[in-house]
Amino acid sequence: MTQPPSSTANAVLSICLGLVRAAGHVAPGSERRTWGAEWEAEVLHRWAELEKRREATGRGPGAFESLDLLGRSAGALAHAIWLRREEWRFDVLMQDIRYALRGLIKRPVFSAVVIGTIMLAIGANAAIFSVLNGVLLQPLPFENPEGLVMVWEHNIPRANPTNVVSGANFVTWREESSSFEDLAAITWFSQNLVEGEDAERVGVVSVNASFFPLLGVNAAHGRVFLPEDDRAGDGPRPILLSHGFWQRRFGGSSNVIGRTLNLNGFELPVIGVLPEGFRFDFLPYSFNATGTQDIWMPQQFPDEIRDASGRWLQVLGRLEPGTSIERAQTEMSTLASRLEMEYPDRQSGWTVNVVSLQEQVVGEARTPLLILFGAVAFVLLIACANVANLLLSRSVGRQQEVALRTALGASRLRLVRQLLTESSILALAGGALGLGLAFVLVDALLRLGPDIPRLADVSVSGPVIAFTLGISALTGLVFGLAPALRASRPDLAGSLKEGGARAGRSGGLLRARSALVVAEVALALILLVGSGLLLRSFANLLDLGVGFETDGLITAEVALPGRVYEEEADRVQFFEELVGRVRSIPGVSAASAITFLPLAGSGSATSFWANDRPVPEPGELPVADLRWVHQDYHRTLGIPVIRGRLFDGRDTRDVPLRIVISEALARDLWPSEDPIGRTISMPWGDTLVAEVIGVVGDVRHQGPETEARDKIYWHHLQWQDWSGMTIVARTSGDPSMHVGSIRAELRAMDSNLPLFNVSTMTDLLGEALAARRFTMLVLGLFALVALLLASVGVYGVMSYGVSQRTQEFGVRMALGASARAVAMQVVKGGLRLVLIAVAIGGLGALALSRLMQSLVFEISTSDPVTFALAALFLAAVAAAACYWPTHRAGRVDPIEALRFE
Repeated sequence: MTQPPSSTANAVLSICLGLVRAAGHVAPGSERRTWGAEWEAEVLHRWAELEKRREATGRGPGAFESLDLLGRSAGALAHAIWLRREEWRFDVLMQDIRYALRGLIKRPVFSAVVIGTIMLAIGANAAIFSVLNGVLLQPLPFENPEGLVMVWEHNIPRANPTNVVSGANFVTWREESSSFEDLAAITWFSQNLVEGEDAERVGVVSVNASFFPLLGVNAAHGRVFLPEDDRAGDGPRPILLSHGFWQRRFGGSSNVIGRTLNLNGFELPVIGVLPEGFRFDFLPYSFNATGTQDIWMPQQFPDEIRDASGRWLQVLGRLEPGTSIERAQTEMSTLASRLEMEYPDRQSGWTVNVVSLQEQVVGEARTPLLILFGAVAFVLLIACANVANLLLSRSVGRQQEVALRTALGASRLRLVRQLLTESSILALAGGALGLGLAFVLVDALLRLGPDIPRLADVSVSGPVIAFTLGISALTGLVFGLAPALRASRPDLAGSLKEGGARAGRSGGLLRARSALVVAEVALALILLVGSGLLLRSFANLLDLGVGFETDGLITAEVALPGRVYEEEADRVQFFEELVGRVRSIPGVSAASAITFLPLAGSGSATSFWANDRPVPEPGELPVADLRWVHQDYHRTLGIPVIRGRLFDGRDTRDVPLRIVISEALARDLWPSEDPIGRTISMPWGDTLVAEVIGVVGDVRHQGPETEARDKIYWHHLQWQDWSGMTIVARTSGDPSMHVGSIRAELRAMDSNLPLFNVSTMTDLLGEALAARRFTMLVLGLFALVALLLASVGVYGVMSYGVSQRTQEFGVRMALGASARAVAMQVVKGGLRLVLIAVAIGGLGALALSRLMQSLVFEISTSDPVTFALAALFLAAVAAAACYWPTHRAGRVDPIEALRFE
């Protein structure tokens, strides 16, 4: 028994016949009826064959047969164009271009406005696409980048999926996993380079010998590391120089190979120079004290690494050919479960997270960039609507010309092609100028933009140029098609008899222009709501702050080489004296020091437990940030004291360990009790016990939008475990004016120590907010451009409407209507358009604003206040755009209006 044809099959037949009928409008008029009948017969014949097969087999047309039939039907358009091949000769095309150019040159103001509008829109699109292409679309600059992954430890109780890795686990992974060709461990730090009397702090990256083969990178000069370089021994570690550091420090001299450099008091031999442009600085934790990658050295693990419990490594891997990330994730999760059973003290609550390197690099940048690209696409659509409005207005004045050409035998297709040629020339001219503007905008983005991953790869490249040409051509079609179709259908009798006057009063034209303005205003409202949400989020961040006063603070790092300052007492004494010297500088009101400065990116942490509470299981121990500070640190930064006291002269090496904790930690451990005098323990060696002597306000270490984590502060006099600290000084006036004095005091103590990472705290806060500020400003700029274009569109429609109703207004006023009544009628028409647009735009903004969830802070994406303010502001601007047309309508002279008719 055969089955009846399905609704899907009937839909396919309807689409095929529709394609043929649409192509019939292109076929020559003399052949159109016969041509259409033949093509429809061909489609129906093919369909009948498929129906016979269905009756014989009981199976309807499959996907392949349906696509084949659709392809045959689409071929009708190609055949129709081929029949008109004489009209597409090169000489005919050049004739259209010459005619279009003459017409545009005769109207320079009109042409300049259209080209300028398109230039701004396409230039902005090309610039943002350049960033999108360089950051998101281009593959990473390594060999077979799709196989590269990052392997992290995942602390499940703390919901941290990208935690650094312990050395013990890395060694086990490398020996026992089968999903990877190889793994490489990475650490970042900095050291003092001393050359004669010149001292400099340089960024150092330590990697396994497998790191460079994993990326497919070789040395430009000399060699990279070998497996034997990974083995710890008595000899010095070999080092590689980055290309930029080699050029800057040694002038690109080939004699640098074999030379030794003094790093932290050790003479290390240079074995190679890396290729120009090589960098690996776009990961979380990919920082050191200088933010550079000047020197690379091998990652050498001691024999006791298998017993180490600390976590400090980043791990890069390359998947075996044919191995998916999912399979690697399954294997590593199984391996983590086994390690958790074998080492519950250090592995409880830990698993593994495998992430593609591409996703790791660009994951956080994807949403903001896509939102900006969507916003700039909206601006282009608004620009197209504005230009289409201009072309529709111009079509009124061309009705007589088009009617005359039609009367002389020009086909409608010929007229449409001529008009589309004009719009394409305008679009391509605007696109060419927009491409030049894109070079300027991209340069500005590179200079002023935030620290976006892979920003150095952004340029106006071949794909960007192709994209610009493509959207220029598409833009010409989008804004030119509707005016061309309308203008190519003239009222011959009316246009030839009255010179186009009757055609100029077409209500259809006004409705078309009004629809375009509604679309413009709706899109502008969506952008206004988005920028309003970001603006209010930014204001919330500034109100929240970071927990201390950033104004007037200057910061600078100092690191002591371990070979020179081996004893803890020497390090303690050095920083005590340096802080005292800085405090004595004129204009400095307070000075102190800390191991990990807020807003600087780095940090350290420790697990702990309260001694008056049950000890948690190993995998459930709480974790707090740990900071070593000089005793005046909290006073210098203005961090408030909540309970107890700060460090003072009583807290020396000779007394039991004392700590100051943050309010968040006190609230977590003792929510309704006084924490002063209580003790906590930390699993360091034989377990450290510390007494709480004070509670201070919370500090948001990574910036205002991050949580204030639990913090423990140690007095550096009681334990100077770190060789480096950041000096913090509160000054009067410009903080940067005191850098020279601080550097002079340091040189007086040790001329071989560089002062580095010098910055004001205000600048650090600005860097922490840079990405959010950048997105807010760019989206706000696009919203303002959209608002300007929309207001121009409203003005144009209202002005056109008034000009077409001049006689009507004259009659009304002659019959006794007041100027106010006439003006109010115009206002109502304009506000009706705006209200429709606001309703449509509000719904669109409500739907699209949910995409901004990750970009807003302490505000809902459907915040009614933001929506209301954006709508009111847009309505006010639109009302202002209605003012002059309304004013003109109220001043119509009835006699002049009637005389005009």
